[in-house]
Amino acid sequence: MSDRLNDETNFDVVGDVLETLRFRGSIFFYSELAAPWGMSLEHTGIPRFHIGMSGNCFVGDDDHAAVRVEETDIVMLPTGNSHWIADQPGRKLIASQLAGEACELDSPLFQQGRITNRLMCGIVHYDQESPHPLLDSLPGIVHFAKLDSTHPIWSTVTLIDSEMLRAGGIGRTIVDRLTEVLFLQLLNYYAEQHDTASGFFVALRDRRLQRALTLIHKEPGFNWSLSILGDQVGMSKATLVRHFKDSIGIAPMTYIENWRIMKAYNLIKYGSTPLEQIAGSIGFGSARTLNKSFQRHYGYTPNEMRRRLQASDSRE
Repeated sequence: MSDRLNDETNFDVVGDVLETLRFRGSIFFYSELAAPWGMSLEHTGIPRFHIGMSGNCFVGDDDHAAVRVEETDIVMLPTGNSHWIADQPGRKLIASQLAGEACELDSPLFQQGRITNRLMCGIVHYDQESPHPLLDSLPGIVHFAKLDSTHPIWSTVTLIDSEMLRAGGIGRTIVDRLTEVLFLQLLNYYAEQHDTASGFFVALRDRRLQRALTLIHKEPGFNWSLSILGDQVGMSKATLVRHFKDSIGIAPMTYIENWRIMKAYNLIKYGSTPLEQIAGSIGFGSARTLNKSFQRHYGYTPNEMRRRLQASDSRE
């Protein structure tokens, strides 16, 4: 057994998920606002969040009561539900896309009268061909209330704010990378602070399941079995399977197979490493085995995906 299995120090499971699924952040709205103001946001299927830099406002959707957002609050909508944000409920709403475009043209909306708010809104794109239980574990709206100005999360917000002011725009590489850091911080903070967390976050709060996930993510190419994994975390095979299913919804070996496929998808789509090498690095044994599993999971082979991507690149 690899000696590395005994060295899990500082390994970040959530960070590994975000990197493998290619989570990429950006700020799509950043402006001072004068009441009355309100914006509607369409369903996207990807996470978005709103940060109260100054002043109070409200965020709501069809399924939840409006959330009051105070200064230093962050509201996240992990599944990108359609929603609205306004200084008060009931305001006339303008599409956020129009408001964002106006900011990019240096002609921001909602500027008549006394400035009441300063708002920053972010979005996190990811490759939705590879869904993971992590986002499914989150509620429709997550409210991070009254973050202390010294908290690491707010320190990242402050860095984003400073860079936005320095660069004079929202489409900047440094801002994008900081937005990704912020999203990771929010997910980790949620996992640490919410006793009512469900799904994948329950597993992260359970010491033995968290260790199991760390081992799987740190060594996806290891020849895992229920016996080996159970011995490593101090659980019988039956107990390990039951706890995994209760929290994540699938058995450990199914999770391992799915994770290996997601790793393979990432390496195949965004790189040129030969299939045989990819297969050996993540536990498939051979390119033939990888091909079969990949086609069963996605409906097409790795080579078919690469050919489609090459054809798409040539058209551009």
